[in-house]
Amino acid sequence: MPQPTRENLAMQLKFISLKVEDQDAALHFYTSMLGFQKMADIPMGPYRWLTVTSPDGVAGVELVQPAA
Repeated sequence: MPQPTRENLAMQLKFISLKVEDQDAALHFYTSMLGFQKMADIPMGPYRWLTVTSPDGVAGVELVQPAA
């Protein structure tokens, strides 16, 4: 097996977090304006775990939108 080098190592981001003031407005912006698709919308107390993904992006990569 070859030794890892900078040239043959790959890194993939799975979740990218972006804090938002208003999760409903952020969801509307990303889905209606940018064409992202909602992946998860799970209630968590007064907030929720909300993620969106790009239909043209790498499968499995999600943008997390936690409340600020």
